[in-house]
Amino acid sequence: MDCVVYMRWSSSEQSKGSTLERQRADCWSHAAEQGWRVLEELVDDGISAFKGEHAATGQLSGFVRDVEAGRYPEGVILLCEKLDRLSRQEPSRVFLWMMNLTEAGVTVATVDGARRYSKGNLDMAAIIEVIVKAQLSHEESEKKSQRLGAAWAAKRRRLSAGEKFVMTRRAPGWLEVVGIPPRFVPIPERVDVVRRIFEETVAGFGKQHIARNLNCDGVPTFGRASGWHASAVQKILRNPAVVGELHPATKPRGSRREATGEVVQDYYPVVVDADLHRRAAAAMAERSRRFTGRGRRLVNLFSGLARCEACGAKMTFRGKGRKQRADGSWVNEDYLVCDGYQRGRGCDNHLHYNYAVWEDGILSPIIYEALREESFAPQAEIQELEIEVARLERANELASVRTRTALDLAIETGRHEARSAWTDLTAKSDEAEAALDAARERLIRIRGSLSVEEQQERVRTLRASLDHPDEDVRFEARSKIKSAVHALVTDLTFSGPEQVGVTMTVGGDRRVSIDHDEIKGGTEWIMGRLDGRPLA
Repeated sequence: MDCVVYMRWSSSEQSKGSTLERQRADCWSHAAEQGWRVLEELVDDGISAFKGEHAATGQLSGFVRDVEAGRYPEGVILLCEKLDRLSRQEPSRVFLWMMNLTEAGVTVATVDGARRYSKGNLDMAAIIEVIVKAQLSHEESEKKSQRLGAAWAAKRRRLSAGEKFVMTRRAPGWLEVVGIPPRFVPIPERVDVVRRIFEETVAGFGKQHIARNLNCDGVPTFGRASGWHASAVQKILRNPAVVGELHPATKPRGSRREATGEVVQDYYPVVVDADLHRRAAAAMAERSRRFTGRGRRLVNLFSGLARCEACGAKMTFRGKGRKQRADGSWVNEDYLVCDGYQRGRGCDNHLHYNYAVWEDGILSPIIYEALREESFAPQAEIQELEIEVARLERANELASVRTRTALDLAIETGRHEARSAWTDLTAKSDEAEAALDAARERLIRIRGSLSVEEQQERVRTLRASLDHPDEDVRFEARSKIKSAVHALVTDLTFSGPEQVGVTMTVGGDRRVSIDHDEIKGGTEWIMGRLDGRPLA
């Protein structure tokens, strides 16, 4: 008789032990004793029978589909170690599943007790045996799930109450757990890699480029992978543990982790300061707008920002590159064109704005604005306060989330405890908001009128590298410039065709008008305050 051996365990930890070897040895030995020919092995590793995932997505579900498709016309034996390897669901579900399987010509056999269940011998005694075993297995799994859930819930409550302890020895790749009682300790060389990833993200690099840089520099990965991948970089960027936060989650046996919505601050050692974390998040959000130019050229610094004044449509880039004329001279034939005109949407602004000319014209007043300031606060002092503001922003955001959650619970349950918790959290949220407002005011005072000094400085220092012959240098420079321009400029409009020019708002308080000088073949600009006051 043909036989298929089925082996399963629900915990990924069990796969590290002897579970597979024991089940395999017992099943093959039993099949040999019975004279059965083993056709294949089916293994569901780390898949729960309590939730029924194995019967829906595992190899057992594939076996059932094969039976229904007529793959075993002469019948087949499904052999497993114990009946609970097949299912730990409610007894009624187990019995119906067994009935359907045996009706299709399958004989279910177990090494435990040398039992067989088939269409011909599934009598009352066998039915009772199946139901009793299923009930015991289901109750065991239910109790184990409840005990584990209660234990983890108790740990989460202790953390939320402010108690400091290591909840689990599983740690992010840049930390290790040492000592008794256990504590998290940063791994210095890995922490440096994490900070580098965030700094390169702020500089404008995407995760693919960062992974490439790490591999080119021979930086070891945090695991067994042979090299860095974009997915690994993204996981680090998205991991709240870098700023010390633990986001607890529940994980029913065999199911995916689900976040509880709670946040425990200062659980892990902070390896990325709040300001760097905030700037990296902003850079990732900016990159998600997909405004990068073709390949590694980053030709258009203003995509997603530039608009046509006549119709409001975006200005699209039409690139033909540099062309040599008949007289031997070279001309740049990259242009910005109104998308509304280009697609026949009724706009009459048919002008093709030479990109090289207008890039230079738009960047010039930005650079002037950066160089115009004569008084700068000490950079170290500014950076320290920026970190404090970013930390308070994060704390205020988390306090607001907790307050809203408590309010929803108070409304839903009407319980006094929930209303009291909401009142306490509201007071803490108000305190967090007041502290944030005070820190923001201090930052504005220390910066003076230059509230975007860092971005402006980046534009100034990188201008010379925009057209560098080295591709990597050019790409890095244009990435940083693009990020800074999109942070500084809140609107950028191209006017035409009667009066050709560009207007933009810089730093939130200055208006710049740029006109084309046909005689000189370049641009001229003037700047003024939005409120009409004269420039200092």
